Amino acid sequence: MNARVGFLLFPAVLALFLVSGCGPKVVDVTDPQAGLAPSGFRTTVHHWPEENSQSLRFLDIYDPWEPMNRNLYEVNATLDKYVMLPAANVYRLVLPAPVRSGVKNFFANLNELPTAFNSLLQGRFRKVAISFSRFLINSSFGLLGVRDLASRNKKLPRQNEDVGQTLGYWGLGPGPYFVMPIMGPSNVRDAVGFGGDILILYVEVEMLYQAAGIEDGTPLDMTDLVLRGLNIRANTAFSYHSTGSPFEYEMVRFIYTKKRELDIQR
Repeated sequence: MNARVGFLLFPAVLALFLVSGCGPKVVDVTDPQAGLAPSGFRTTVHHWPEENSQSLRFLDIYDPWEPMNRNLYEVNATLDKYVMLPAANVYRLVLPAPVRSGVKNFFANLNELPTAFNSLLQGRFRKVAISFSRFLINSSFGLLGVRDLASRNKKLPRQNEDVGQTLGYWGLGPGPYFVMPIMGPSNVRDAVGFGGDILILYVEVEMLYQAAGIEDGTPLDMTDLVLRGLNIRANTAFSYHSTGSPFEYEMVRFIYTKKRELDIQR
């Protein structure tokens, strides 16, 4: 019995011997640097630059009233958080999207005439023709501007010109950066221009009142003011202190200044 078992196991043992002797050998490879001391390698450290760091120089804007502007920025942020944003949220909640769209189009249509006027002062007659054409189309077929039918024509894109842009077009510099109460980032030129925009808007509204036979437009003026403010805030995506950057003030100042430069050039 033992001889038979040994006879049967012999071929298996022989095959195992041949495989182990002729097959590929596994070599234990050890990393030659495994026992070496640390080489002192250091990864790059990323951190926010210091306030006066050279890496922030591109954000430099002429801002001699910076302490006051920073305080106004925080006042605006507080008003926005506790007044404007809640009011805009209620506005979005109460009025359906189609109604809000109509309100937005209505005020945009009223802005066509001031845009045409400023385009005329700049000698940009093509923009004058576009803005005036848009006003005629939307005021008539668009139900007093509630529907923006003019934008369906690709040759009539909405234009945006204001008194600040007109002053800049004729070479008036921006002057010091200035944070306007409630209104936000601006500069001396655009703050003066904003006063001009209000004056033009007042004249336009009074002319519309006369055309409609309205003698006392005070209640409508208050309604117009409130709706304009709600419309602007509801359609503005920016929120104070939402960028996650400790340099939000500098970023807003830089972006506003560069945007206005581009607005004047186009």
